Amino acid sequence: VAAATGRMGMYQGIVDRDGPVFSALQIGIHVCAQSLVAGVLAALHARAETGVGRLVETSILQGLLPYEQNAMLARQFPDRIKGVPITHQPAEPPMPSLYYHPAQAKDGRWMQFGNLLPHLFDNFLMITGLLDVVVDPDWNAEQMRLPKEKQEAFRGRMLARIQERPVADWMTDCIDNGSVVATPFQTTQEALQDPDIIANGHVIERDGGFELGPVARLVETPATPGGNAVDTSQRVNDWLESPRPAPSETTDTALPLNGIKVIEMSTIIAGPLAASFLADMGADVIKVEQIGGDPYSGMAMGMGYSRVNAGKRSISVNLKSPAGQEIVHNLIADADILIHNYRPGVPERLGMDYQTISALNPAIIYIQSNGYGPDGPGAMRPSTHPIPGAAMGGAMYQMGERLPTELQDAESLKLWARRIMRANDLNPDPNTSVVICSAAMLALSARRHTDRGQKVLVDMFGANTYANHDDFVSYPGKAPRALADELGYGLGSTYRLYRCADDSWVFLAIPQKKEQAWFREILQKEGIEAPDFAAEEAAIVRKLEDVFRTRHATEWECLLTAQGIGCVRADGTDQPEFLIEDEHARQMGLTQRAVHPLWGEYIRHGSNIHFDGSAPTVKPPPYSGQHCATLLASLGYSEAQIESLFKDGVVWKQAN
Repeated sequence: VAAATGRMGMYQGIVDRDGPVFSALQIGIHVCAQSLVAGVLAALHARAETGVGRLVETSILQGLLPYEQNAMLARQFPDRIKGVPITHQPAEPPMPSLYYHPAQAKDGRWMQFGNLLPHLFDNFLMITGLLDVVVDPDWNAEQMRLPKEKQEAFRGRMLARIQERPVADWMTDCIDNGSVVATPFQTTQEALQDPDIIANGHVIERDGGFELGPVARLVETPATPGGNAVDTSQRVNDWLESPRPAPSETTDTALPLNGIKVIEMSTIIAGPLAASFLADMGADVIKVEQIGGDPYSGMAMGMGYSRVNAGKRSISVNLKSPAGQEIVHNLIADADILIHNYRPGVPERLGMDYQTISALNPAIIYIQSNGYGPDGPGAMRPSTHPIPGAAMGGAMYQMGERLPTELQDAESLKLWARRIMRANDLNPDPNTSVVICSAAMLALSARRHTDRGQKVLVDMFGANTYANHDDFVSYPGKAPRALADELGYGLGSTYRLYRCADDSWVFLAIPQKKEQAWFREILQKEGIEAPDFAAEEAAIVRKLEDVFRTRHATEWECLLTAQGIGCVRADGTDQPEFLIEDEHARQMGLTQRAVHPLWGEYIRHGSNIHFDGSAPTVKPPPYSGQHCATLLASLGYSEAQIESLFKDGVVWKQAN
């Protein structure tokens, strides 16, 4: 699926060859699994209200949707990106932003920085002794950049500075400061011993090893993992002896979360995207933004903001004012779910802590999402999307766990920084979004059985353990995680990229012996000498390389897929183009037409989950503060009061 949709093309340039690169992390499976959990729980919620069952469908293909963030939108509105159309991703990885930079320390280990916002980058400049850059008259503090020549000179100085001290010393300074976003790169097996992972219960010690902990912490109805396997045969027999009534011919066409009200108070990607998933299942999601809007609305011309906030209404409120807090408290009074990603201490200062909110609304499901979790040494630290990708092993896995440990010179540092940053792509935020969505549905299910709300804790580290589920386990005798070869072709001769005629590419997936037998039969019918799959790996690879070079990738795909063999062209499209142009994507409803409130008609991403045999009709995003007046009116504020609130800066609306 990753190959056919162009995802493997995203990783061009992270190895010393041209062409697509094996997509290692099984994110499509991660999202598919979490979507199945959320969809089934949503259907059960609706069945409790209506007595009618639902058909729930998702797929690995839909599981890749959350990772297409803003390129599809950018291609539809090229005038918003300075009039330059966005084309296919360049083969050479771009240089990272100064604030999102991988860097090598004195001991040869690598670090990932993620100081996305200006105040975070200021703290980074302070601990590295590079603060003098802010007095440069050409320094753009808002964008955290310099003109090109000065930018590259400062980059070299910054990377050289990090090489002056070992990782442990830098991390001590970052932690002592409290507001520098940084982490060492780790493998997944190393992450099993991460103190934040252990402290927050994301791994459980068992039988001399470790296994994954619960997907989220539901404070009032906690999971009880680690028990022995249960014989379910009696439960199945009981179920068979008490069958459900046959379904009626009429089906409830309302989306399953119709009537559920969600207040979302988070920023950037993880929390907002999770709330958008709930909106796609029918929830009424109200996004509460700060004055001036979610910071994401000011990045990349608002493309990413529009992606992750689809389906919501927006109100922009000054939560530091008593009047603003009163407005939000009134919105929360009859809400079912609240989602925020504030750092510890902030909700208390704003009157949005669980104690205050649950007193207003005892039935509220209060979801707190942060970077590291509430109990470990990182509890008070900020985090941004590259951090869990580096710390939980996803980026290292994509790199084949091969980062140079010998100290690199200036040009090599830049080369490896580009490669590492492309390997550590936008996985971690969407990985977290689907877990927040699952956690919300688990808590909604618990409320149905207990008649009470509760606090729910989710963090990016824990969510990304699930994205690395295949290796987030250890036990005596466990084999190492299978890694791609040094040039990123794949995991072996039968699960691998191959170059075809005219420099086209296929991905072949025939790991089972029966598939290999079918493949041999097809080749023999075509008059092509088939490989001996009992031979050594290197010999099989050489033979298959010769075979595939005889025809174009499209020919191989047409021949082999028609006869049940997993073999698809891997360089024929990229994900935005696939979603917009591919007939299969259109028929599945992976995209839908909608009307953006500022930009007009466009194609937006569809839902991760389908109900009752069709894609749900999805809604466009708001612009920041778009629904201030209507939401205030619904709370009983008069026109004069609303006008006064705007005038006094209690609420705000983006100019349109």
